[in-house]
Amino acid sequence: MLNNQTFLEESLNANLFYLRTLRDFCINIELSFYGQNEYSSKFATLATRAQDLGRELITYLNGEVPSAAIEYQIYFTDYTLGCEKLTEKLFNLNLATDITMNQLNLKAGDFTNATNETIINIEKLNEEALNVATEFISDAKEIKDKLLSNELFSYSYPTLYDFMIRTTELYASELTRLNQKLVKDPIYTIDSEYNYNITIYEIVSFLRGLIDTNATKYIESLDQIITEDYPTLLNAYNTLPLSPENQQTLTNNSINLIRRIRLLIAEMLKELLTANLYFIIEALALDNFYRNVNYFLYILTINTNPPENNSP
Repeated sequence: MLNNQTFLEESLNANLFYLRTLRDFCINIELSFYGQNEYSSKFATLATRAQDLGRELITYLNGEVPSAAIEYQIYFTDYTLGCEKLTEKLFNLNLATDITMNQLNLKAGDFTNATNETIINIEKLNEEALNVATEFISDAKEIKDKLLSNELFSYSYPTLYDFMIRTTELYASELTRLNQKLVKDPIYTIDSEYNYNITIYEIVSFLRGLIDTNATKYIESLDQIITEDYPTLLNAYNTLPLSPENQQTLTNNSINLIRRIRLLIAEMLKELLTANLYFIIEALALDNFYRNVNYFLYILTINTNPPENNSP
């Protein structure tokens, strides 16, 4: 069973990463329909609920978060505020940028010590976050089914819905585990790395389909990753015999590829925010993809402890 301090730390960590991600997913779906309909209204409400929970979460941080979270830009990035402001401007939204500005003021340190009152409040926050995540999953699956049966049109295609649903299911599973005070099982194995790599491969594929067709330098890099680099890496995960040496090789190869992807997306974000690059998607989604890549790199370099430099 988790003790109170571990429960608090893991709850804050999970919610800081996933609540913003879930809010961004809701915004993407809200904006993916032509005109207003029942789903755009539903997801606008879910986005607001996720934002409100994010604002409440800040009150439990004591002004500090783990230094690695800041270094790897897991909760927010150098581009988050700019992407929020650009999305607000283009789509006439209120994205609660006060939450991001408050998070930008967080310092490196430890999560606050657990008190009984704080634990009770975090349990309630987890439950409400689980409700939002569960509603998101149900409604997103309903939309995806209607898209596949040609009953509904959305600018976000079914594979993007699959990605959002899978990610939110991971969040819901984590919240359930936390409120049951269950110790986390080891996940840093070949299978988990393989699945994370599949997720990043999907992100790269989304970027390739959504980027300005005139951005040839990025298209060439994305095409190489999709057609050459990732097939080679994923094949190695599937074919190499299981051994500590092979596992370390696979991990290091993943780190090298993810670092390249991270730098590529960072350059895209810089150009997007200076109006030198365009995507057929809101700016917020690109920052969301970037944080997902950062999170996987964090897992690979911090939690698996490879022998090389742990900096991003």
